[in-house]
Amino acid sequence: MATRALIAGAGITSATSPRRQQSSSLELVQEAVWAALEHSGASPSSLDGIVIGNIDGFEGTVLGAKHVVRRLGLGSELPASIVNTGGTTGGNLMQVAARQVRSGDRHRVLCVGGPTFFGVQDLQSAINTNSPMVVEQPLGMGAYHMGAFYPSAYQERFGATVEDFAVSAVQDHEHASRNPYAHLRNVMTIEEVVAAKPLSTPMTMAMVCPVSTSANALLVTSESGAEGLTPVPVVIRAMGTSSDPYLGGGKNDFAAMENLAILAHKVYRLADVRDPRSEIDVVEVFSPYAPMQPMQLEALGFAPPGGGIDLIRSGATRMDGDLPVNLSGGPLCTNAGVAGELAPYVYVALQLMGDAPAEMQVPGARRGLAHGTGGTFFQFENLAILERQDRS
Repeated sequence: MATRALIAGAGITSATSPRRQQSSSLELVQEAVWAALEHSGASPSSLDGIVIGNIDGFEGTVLGAKHVVRRLGLGSELPASIVNTGGTTGGNLMQVAARQVRSGDRHRVLCVGGPTFFGVQDLQSAINTNSPMVVEQPLGMGAYHMGAFYPSAYQERFGATVEDFAVSAVQDHEHASRNPYAHLRNVMTIEEVVAAKPLSTPMTMAMVCPVSTSANALLVTSESGAEGLTPVPVVIRAMGTSSDPYLGGGKNDFAAMENLAILAHKVYRLADVRDPRSEIDVVEVFSPYAPMQPMQLEALGFAPPGGGIDLIRSGATRMDGDLPVNLSGGPLCTNAGVAGELAPYVYVALQLMGDAPAEMQVPGARRGLAHGTGGTFFQFENLAILERQDRS
């Protein structure tokens, strides 16, 4: 019989620009790993697995995770699983670990997300050639050009303005200003976001994530593996992944995130979530471009089609609202590749444990949603519902 998987520890490092980092990428990963072990109270000898991710090509090396695992100081006999699913790598780490635990094969598995954007001399050139798609390469398109397809289509359908899309950027920066681990901690106004350097209509520089460096780690355990550990455990109530491997010119509708909506329906059913707006206390979505966030909130069932911007404007998604979203500042303010994709799961787990930084802790949060996405047109998704399990 499958066992339940829990999160019983988390560690995260402060983020900065790769040009300003004072620790090597390996040292950042070591710091996150030992922070997670200290937070959980687990000893290295009690681990029976490690899941680590890297994105070959973006890191200026191949299977760099093999090198990292040997140098974590956790011993030489620990079984390691290396995950590389491109931009979704970080978000999939927890799901791989949880499946190992659910199978009964492992009881304490450490997930490790390290920085990604540190080894390539011309990162944008690498990103520009990551998929031989029908539209991108002939036109020389880059990542944010492709990210602009969604808000452009959304504008045409719903009449949204650049000022509307700036609302989520302003909110994420406000939240990040209270997160001691965030990279960009400056607050912004709608006018400043709109007036920033134009990149690809309707997006400006202030609507696009930075290149960050940081690391994080999660300890995933069975129920017996969580016994004797320090934090209040968090049950992985339901999880799932999905993909839509269309070519760039073949997607049905860029004005709606259909793939995410399908995945959310599946995961909600597994978690027995009937009314997500009233049943979920805290949300972390992976929105490296500000216009993605209202569209994601719609796909997740928190707002009707075209209503995501109004939801954010209403104040509901602020820390004092009934649906706090991206209290970490999200990837718009910190994106370190694999670590950035694992971060939503780390922050939601810390919120539910009651161990998030005090300035951003949601009082009494019991159930949370963590999300990750990747792909040239963000056609790959991962999602989980996490729930606090109070000890009797």
